Amino acid sequence: MEQANLLPFLQKILEKFRLNTHLLTLESLPEDALDLGLRKMLGLETESNLFLRDVLVSCQHNTIYRHTDRFFCSYLFLRLPDSSSFLIIGPYTTAPVTRQSLLEKAEGLQIPPWLLKQVERYYESVPMLSDTLPLMNIVSSFGEMLWGSGEAFRIETLDDDAKDAPVSLMQVRADSSILLDREMMETRYRFENHLMDIVSHGQVHRAELLLQNITEHLFESRVSDPVRNLKNYGIISNTLLRKAAEKGGVHPIYLDKTSSEFAAKIENTTSLISGVALISEMVRAYCRLVHKHNKKHYSPTVQKAVLLIETDLTQDLRLSALAKELTISPGYLSALFKEETQQTVTEYVTARRMELGKHLLTTTPMQVQTVAQYCGIPDVNYFSKLYKKHFGITPRESREQM
Repeated sequence: MEQANLLPFLQKILEKFRLNTHLLTLESLPEDALDLGLRKMLGLETESNLFLRDVLVSCQHNTIYRHTDRFFCSYLFLRLPDSSSFLIIGPYTTAPVTRQSLLEKAEGLQIPPWLLKQVERYYESVPMLSDTLPLMNIVSSFGEMLWGSGEAFRIETLDDDAKDAPVSLMQVRADSSILLDREMMETRYRFENHLMDIVSHGQVHRAELLLQNITEHLFESRVSDPVRNLKNYGIISNTLLRKAAEKGGVHPIYLDKTSSEFAAKIENTTSLISGVALISEMVRAYCRLVHKHNKKHYSPTVQKAVLLIETDLTQDLRLSALAKELTISPGYLSALFKEETQQTVTEYVTARRMELGKHLLTTTPMQVQTVAQYCGIPDVNYFSKLYKKHFGITPRESREQM
């Protein structure tokens, strides 16, 4: 098949993975098309193509390159034979990009607090390939047809963070479906239904009893690799537990964060023991979510107010602003909120901001003034004063204790 026909065929296949392909020359590099506008959003347009241009200039023939940039986005690119054109595939990520991972690198990535939610939405639009083997096999096949054989080209990684080594078509893992007998299948379904009922009620004590019986033998086997099989079951469990917690009254805003964090942990699992322990951790975490965030006992008005507060702590959360958003009077909201939560709106907002501040101080390298901004308090001195009043120590003392 000639190159002119190979390219459209490859692009058609990659569309199934939701992957973008770009056919470029050094004279036609786009301003922001490759990263889908991320750097433009962050005001980093000048950085957009510096790395790409340097790499393409030194791009060798008969070589497929892989690169992961500092924004967690991965790309594949190569120089086409007998041409000054380059084929670029991407971006895609190899693990969920969570709010926590963004916060840990927020200063280095130059993400201002008011853009955090938009950046999170950006990553929702980027394809996530937890297993890059199918993609690499497709691209390897393309290379074989382009250059004649598997020995005629090589695959190189341009960053130190790549998790998987170059692969060829000979490295395809064998899949074998193993049918469970009727008794094992019924046992597994009873276990899952019982577990979902426990989680939907947030009953940690019942979950602890049930988890004593959990072993890798309870999981359905669908592939020959036992660790991969456990990962697959972990993904299924994450979905089931998320739905159970939603049934228990937890808003999706909390579920999405927890679900994304566990999705990343599942893919990083390396053994059966750690995989079983992770599933147990997931059950406990979703039970705690139901116990902590079940707002069914609040009126719809207070539920909406709480959701507005906890969705974005950097916005204007004064009583008057919340009341305006909910189209009710400040006096009515104040009385209703205090009656149902036992706190004033100001007390509730301050508590949530201080909890977020402590979390950021103890889990990220952010400077104190940056933490204050992410908590919706631009004045770092006022933030420190509130923090010490709430926790009895200053932000810096809190970090030093960790």
